Amino acid sequence: MHTIVKVARSRLAYQNVLVCSRISKLSSQSVESETGGEDAPDPLAAKDEEIAALQAKLTDQDKLLSDMKNKYLRALADGENVRNRSKKEIEDSKIFSIQSFAKDLLPVSDVLEKALESVPEEERGSNQTLANLHEGVSLTYSQLHQVFKRHNLVKITPLDEEFDPVYHEAMFQVPDPSKTPGTVMNVVQSGYVLHSRSIRPAKVGVVKET
Repeated sequence: MHTIVKVARSRLAYQNVLVCSRISKLSSQSVESETGGEDAPDPLAAKDEEIAALQAKLTDQDKLLSDMKNKYLRALADGENVRNRSKKEIEDSKIFSIQSFAKDLLPVSDVLEKALESVPEEERGSNQTLANLHEGVSLTYSQLHQVFKRHNLVKITPLDEEFDPVYHEAMFQVPDPSKTPGTVMNVVQSGYVLHSRSIRPAKVGVVKET
C-alpha cells in the first residue's frame, strides 16, 4: 500500500510540474502577444482558456493526491487497530486459558473447606486419629490454594463490604439498622476471581433498607 501511494504521488507530482511549466509558458506567450503590436493576432482568449483548463486540472490532481493520502492514513490506522485487537485477544487467551479448569477445581476447594469446618476443635483434641485426618485435609486445602495463587486465582469473602453485582450474587436481603443498606452481612459461598475477572460470584446476604 505504501509503495502504491509513493508511485501515485510521484506521478502526480510529475504531472503537476508539467502543468505548471505549461502554464508559465502560456503566460509568457500571452505577455509577448500583448506587446507585439496592433497588427499581431490576439491569441489571449484562447491561451487564457487553456491556462484555466490546466489550472483546473492541477486543482483536480491536488485533490486526488489529498484523497489518496487520507485513504492511506485511514488504512494505516485501521491496520494498527486490527493489530492491537489481535494482540489483546492473544494475551487474553493466554491469561484465561485455564478458566474452565479452574472453575472445575472450585467444588473441590469447597468440599475441603466444609470438611475442615465440620470437625470441632474439642473433638480433635480428644481423638488423635481425627486430629491427624483434619491436619491432612488442612494441608491439602492450603496446597490447593497456593496453586490457585500462583495462577492468580483469588478467593473473595466480601463480608461487611459494599455489594458489587460484578463479584457478588445476592441470595437474600435482611434488615439491619446497625449497618448501611447494600452492605454484605453474610457470605453463603465464597467467590473466586481470575486475573480480576469473576469466574464465580460470591453468594451473599445483603442488608436492605428499612
